[in-house]
Amino acid sequence: MKEIKYNEILFWNTHKNPEIDSYIIDFMDENPCDIIILAEYINNINGLCNQLAILKLDYYVWNSLACDKVKIISKQCYKNKLMQDEKRYCIYSMETAYGKYILTALHLPSKLHFEPPDTEFYARRIRSDIENAEEKVRHHKTFVVGDFNVNPFENACINADCFHALPNSFEAKKGVRKVSGLSFTTFYNPMWNLFGDFNDISGSYFYNKNQIRLYQWNIYDQVILRPELIEDFLNDSLKIVDEIKGKSILNRNGKPNKKISDHLPIYFEIKEEM
Repeated sequence: MKEIKYNEILFWNTHKNPEIDSYIIDFMDENPCDIIILAEYINNINGLCNQLAILKLDYYVWNSLACDKVKIISKQCYKNKLMQDEKRYCIYSMETAYGKYILTALHLPSKLHFEPPDTEFYARRIRSDIENAEEKVRHHKTFVVGDFNVNPFENACINADCFHALPNSFEAKKGVRKVSGLSFTTFYNPMWNLFGDFNDISGSYFYNKNQIRLYQWNIYDQVILRPELIEDFLNDSLKIVDEIKGKSILNRNGKPNKKISDHLPIYFEIKEEM
């Protein structure tokens, strides 16, 4: 009987908080993730690895030449090769002892300073670079993680010529959808399942303003994955984290505590057979 291993992954937009390390350390003390992906992280990332070493957790920093929006650290047993990076995203070929993957980490432009076409432009570029990477490594076990700065239902996520990340796993597993005679490969977006108030928390980012159309709770922080990884993705593991070591990281109104970060972290697991 084959043994199952779980790749545990955390993403957090840290809001440029110089005190964020203590929260990451506390989370890792309870949940020693294999890979940590951080956006808007301003501290010394090697220093974070040194702090984790005190917990007997051996992590190293993934190299990136151009991307300054995202930082990645992982356990030493996770090998990686940088395939493509730009200011806002980086694409790696990743290898564990039992599997090979493509990991893309990103932090797309904020709606506060950019228009939707800017985000859609990035989505098309990243999609193209991912397809080139998949062609080089000859597999499609790809997942994308980060702060998309759009919701799963917005154009950059759902449009066929952008990420084409579908909310239904059955449809996403078909792998390709045709539009006007052109074929577009699919991603699956499990984040749709976290919308609404049936869950403990209604999103990863809260924004309130005096305007006609307003979602208030948004899910900007997401993971999307190729059909080849759907069966390996643990649906029950996916969560928006709202407490660490039993302490809430929300304010007294139940929104993200901006003294910690204006975004909540997301956590998920991908299994592989040993």
